[in-house]
Amino acid sequence: MGLIKLIIKLLVLPLIVAVTMIQWVGIFFTQFSTVIFNLLAGLMFLITIAGWMFGISAGAETLRLLAVAFVVFIIPHIAEWLIVRIAVINYGLRDFIKS
Repeated sequence: MGLIKLIIKLLVLPLIVAVTMIQWVGIFFTQFSTVIFNLLAGLMFLITIAGWMFGISAGAETLRLLAVAFVVFIIPHIAEWLIVRIAVINYGLRDFIKS
């Protein structure tokens, strides 16, 4: 039984390396894109509010553009949520190796 567990642990090691690399790449791209997406969402929000205040856009169009700005803002947060799930998988695999 101990030999089978050792073989499975050796097979899991490359999986841990792959999941760790996916996590690191995801963290890099998420942190980089968060700045860009937040600036883009803020700019869209300000332009939408200015257009509504000056009467350039109607109420329904303003709400639609605000929804788009919110979606652009929330995309990096969804990516961070996914990276947390990948980290949980990574720590679970590491705990399996340690056991």
